[in-house]
Amino acid sequence: MRELAVILFAVSSTIALFVDVESTGNLSMALNGDGIPQLIALVILIYVYRRIWIQGELLHMRKRRERAGYAVIAFLFTLAMIIGKAQGAEEDLKYSLIAVILFAGYMPLFYVIISFLGGKITDMADGQGECRTSSRVTRWLFEDHVVLGVMLVVFLCRLPYLIAFYPCSMSWDGGAQICDFYSLHDSGAFFNHHPPLVSFLYGAAALYSQKWGIPDLGMFVIPLMQTCLSAFAVAQVCVLYRELAIPYWIRWTSLAYYGLFTVWCMFDVTYIKDSIYWPLTLLYTVEMVWCLVRQEAFFAGRKHVLLMILYGVLMTQTRNNGIFVLLFTIPVLFVIMQGKRKGYCLGAAAAIFAAVYLLDNALYPALGVVNLEVKEDTYCILFQQTAKYGQDHPDDVTEEERAFLNRMFDYDELVEAYNPQLADWVKNCLKICEATSADGTNSEFAQIRDEYFRVWFAQFLRHPLSYVNTFLECSYGYYYPEVRPYKEGTGFYEMDRNMFTEGMHPARQITALAPFRFLLEQVSKFEYLPGIGLLYRCGFYTWCVAFAAGWLLIRKRYREAAAALPAVVNILVCLISPVNTCIRYALPAMCMVPLLSALLFKKE
Repeated sequence: MRELAVILFAVSSTIALFVDVESTGNLSMALNGDGIPQLIALVILIYVYRRIWIQGELLHMRKRRERAGYAVIAFLFTLAMIIGKAQGAEEDLKYSLIAVILFAGYMPLFYVIISFLGGKITDMADGQGECRTSSRVTRWLFEDHVVLGVMLVVFLCRLPYLIAFYPCSMSWDGGAQICDFYSLHDSGAFFNHHPPLVSFLYGAAALYSQKWGIPDLGMFVIPLMQTCLSAFAVAQVCVLYRELAIPYWIRWTSLAYYGLFTVWCMFDVTYIKDSIYWPLTLLYTVEMVWCLVRQEAFFAGRKHVLLMILYGVLMTQTRNNGIFVLLFTIPVLFVIMQGKRKGYCLGAAAAIFAAVYLLDNALYPALGVVNLEVKEDTYCILFQQTAKYGQDHPDDVTEEERAFLNRMFDYDELVEAYNPQLADWVKNCLKICEATSADGTNSEFAQIRDEYFRVWFAQFLRHPLSYVNTFLECSYGYYYPEVRPYKEGTGFYEMDRNMFTEGMHPARQITALAPFRFLLEQVSKFEYLPGIGLLYRCGFYTWCVAFAAGWLLIRKRYREAAAALPAVVNILVCLISPVNTCIRYALPAMCMVPLLSALLFKKE
């Protein structure tokens, strides 16, 4: 019976690895088991499973806690794969049966892989000796001159992009924020749909570079600044590595990831708020790790406390969702702190939230920034669910609900425009929105918001599965690692956006460097290579965060596990974001994976 079970699990795992649910509704074809690669996989899996469950080799887990923990992680990964594959499954396919086979295949496969990997990391973490240098270069870079050396390496890695895309690359949001500043200059006001601080920064660079007759050089200031900021953030990670005596191979791997990965390189030269947000989130997380695992050093002077306050405030001013990181992490830090340190934690939190409040409600309004009463992007996932409900249950929408929804949206167009990958299509169906607001503050939307919630909730009570399925359709890319990024892909490899296409600014990229830009764009095609390609998948980083946090919890290293909170919060925000599988939304989680991975090897 055990031999039979091994064979059945191996067959199921092979099917899970090669199943084709997208191109056919025929079950026998979907199983996709015929072929040399499938035969090789089956033989290998039978061999591995036999050695584990019959011969008792390969896996040597000493505690029930480890087995249960790895089983939970394997279950989460299995669930992610089943949900993800369901989104692209052929409509005529009986996917419920396939899902059972996938569960029987993925669960043992992931359990074996995670258990093996977790066991190896445990052995390495428990058995590592003192951190020893292997060369003078390593010593100079990671011990003697960390900040200078790491920043220099990262800058040299960015240099080809800074030259090729001189003066910059432009995104839609970056161009819109520049237009906000132009509006402030012309009419004395703009709305805070985007973070005002970044609008002031980007807009001032554009406007004054044009006025002073140095359009290209002035626009180049922002990519240069963003590159220095990201290089500084990486350097601070390496300073923490030195304090925690992290093995040098992890330091080199992290530096190569931060320096050479094309996504970081491309976003550093692009006008977009995410290029500032991810380094600030990383810096805040670094200070959080200091507070968690090196409390004596953190509270020894004012430096780390002040830096954490600074990074926390700036993080909220570069992306609207930065405040959620604070709301989740500060209470956890307060619980973990002991004695007088709880008071310091409360004082730091009070300083952060007071600064954020004064900036948003005093300084910005005084400078001409008008606060929106409602930011419609906040409700995109609800709009998506309303649109999909109209497709799934058109006859179940009452006359009163339809009348209200048709007053709020162009309802017929809303139902037809539903696109699970991008909420802009349903958002564009709004009749009552920021664009149509009489005073620009979207106060009209604020007045009907409660009524919309009542309609939304009434439909949810009638058909909750419709809402659940819509949520999964609109978010699965952030935890399913086999789907490519949707919008913007791996970065903005062009400059023709918004104000530049309209001729409002004379800055232009150098025509002679077009072949060089094309070459760098082709480098990003590494996403199609085995292994490397996973680095370009949003869902892969969610798995990395889940594994690292789970491993630390299994080892009862709760302080280090708390360091995963900023990444977890950003992943949760991605799940309700307007775009599914948007790599720039995932940058804060992506940048924290090396840091979390390094914590696994910190001496306990």
